[in-house]
Amino acid sequence: MKPLPLTKKQSELLNAVVNFFKMHDRVPTYRELGEELGVSSSATIAEHVAGLIEKGFLKKVGQQIELTIKAFQRGAGVRLPLMGLIAAGEPIEALQTRETIVVPAHMVVDGMNSYVLKVRGDSMIEEGIFDGDFVVVERSNRPQDGDVVVALLDNTYATLKKFYREKTRIRLQPANKRLKPIFVKDCIIQGIVRGVIRTFRTQGMY
Repeated sequence: MKPLPLTKKQSELLNAVVNFFKMHDRVPTYRELGEELGVSSSATIAEHVAGLIEKGFLKKVGQQIELTIKAFQRGAGVRLPLMGLIAAGEPIEALQTRETIVVPAHMVVDGMNSYVLKVRGDSMIEEGIFDGDFVVVERSNRPQDGDVVVALLDNTYATLKKFYREKTRIRLQPANKRLKPIFVKDCIIQGIVRGVIRTFRTQGMY
């Protein structure tokens, strides 16, 4: 018998539960789910949870709700937008595309705020990021020292570098001993790299 498909709301709720679990190592409460999804009615949340239990993605253990293996298997791949090119060398202009790419779910915590860029250049090779690789980026403007970031320079050029905040400036450090760092007074951080991909499936790339 063919399994019942998830409704749009059930899919949104299940994604929220899985993402919350990855971040907090526990299943969220109905109140936390409601806040995440912008739903004020606990009855509505309970209705969708019941549907996910019926379809085998959640299970009830005593008074607790738990994720099943089926829920994690469903998350084996997450489709994200491929936003264009990013320099791992001299800054180049980031391109916008309408293509998408499927990435491993474990690289994605916040799917609504994540995207993929194709790497050009060799300035990050000592971090295991090579020319032609794809990086999974989570939008964030609060990097920690040592994070690999997408930095926008002069509101025009994007580059991939390690971020360090110094006393009077920001250092964008390449991971290639042949190259020198970029020093700026300020820059816009468009995201933090959460994963690197070499083997993947794409839609509409070729």
